[in-house]
Amino acid sequence: NWGSMDQELVVRMMDENARAAEPLDNDRVIREIMVVSALDNARRAEELGLGRERILLSCKMSGVQDLIGVYRELSRRCDYALHLGLTEAGMGSKGIVASTAALAVLLQEGIGDTIRISLTPEPGGARTQEVQVAQEILQSMGLRSFTPMVIACPGCGRTSSVFFQQLAQEIQAYLRQQMPLWRDRYPGVEEMNVAVMGCVVNGPGESKHANIGISLPGSGEVPVAPVYEDGEKTVTLKGEHIAEEFQRLVEQYVMRHYG
Repeated sequence: NWGSMDQELVVRMMDENARAAEPLDNDRVIREIMVVSALDNARRAEELGLGRERILLSCKMSGVQDLIGVYRELSRRCDYALHLGLTEAGMGSKGIVASTAALAVLLQEGIGDTIRISLTPEPGGARTQEVQVAQEILQSMGLRSFTPMVIACPGCGRTSSVFFQQLAQEIQAYLRQQMPLWRDRYPGVEEMNVAVMGCVVNGPGESKHANIGISLPGSGEVPVAPVYEDGEKTVTLKGEHIAEEFQRLVEQYVMRHYG
C-alpha cells in the first residue's frame, strides 16, 4: 500500500533519483518505488521457498493514473499474478467511477487476475455493494457473467412517467434475488439480457435485441406495452398489472430456455 511503504527504500530511491542526470518527477518516483518494492518482496518470498505460482502481487494506490502506471509496469517486468484495486476510492458514485476508470483500462489491456473494489460504506450500510460493482465491471466488459443484465431507458422528455423506472428497478432486484436459486438450476441464465424500455422510439428496437424485453408507453403514447422474446413480439400487456405479468413472463422464459 502506497501509504505504508518501507521508508528505508523510499529514502534510498528518492536520493538516487535526486542524483540522476535526468531525475523523474515525484509521482513517477513513487510509482517506481511501488514496483521495486513488490518485485523485491516477491523474489524474497521465492528465496524462502514460496512457489512462484502461489504469489499474487497487490500494489494499492488511491490515484487512477498511479494505479494504471504501476500495473502496466508490473505487467511488463514480471509474470506474477496481479491483484487490481484502487484503495481509498471514496464514497458513492465517486468511488465507483474512480475504480471503474482505473480497472477498466487495465482489464482491457489484459492486465489483472483478481480485482477488489474498495468503497467507503454508508453509515451502517452493508459491504455488498463492493461485490456488485466488481461483478458489474467484469460483466459490462464481457469478461464474466454473474446475473442477468437489465437494459433501461435514460431520462428524457418522452419518459416523464416513473413507471418504467420502477419496473426496471423491480426486475433488477428480482433477478438478483433469484440467482441463488437459478445458478445451478438454469445454467447460462446469468448471460440473459432483459430490456425495460419507456417509449416507442427506442423501446421496440432495444426489446428485440434483448432476450426478453418490454416497451412501455411514454408520454402521450397509447397505454399498451408489447413484449418481445428473442426478437419476436409475443404479447401486448395493458392494465394495472403489467409489472406482475412481465415478471411472470421473464420467469417462464428462463424455465423454457435455460431449464
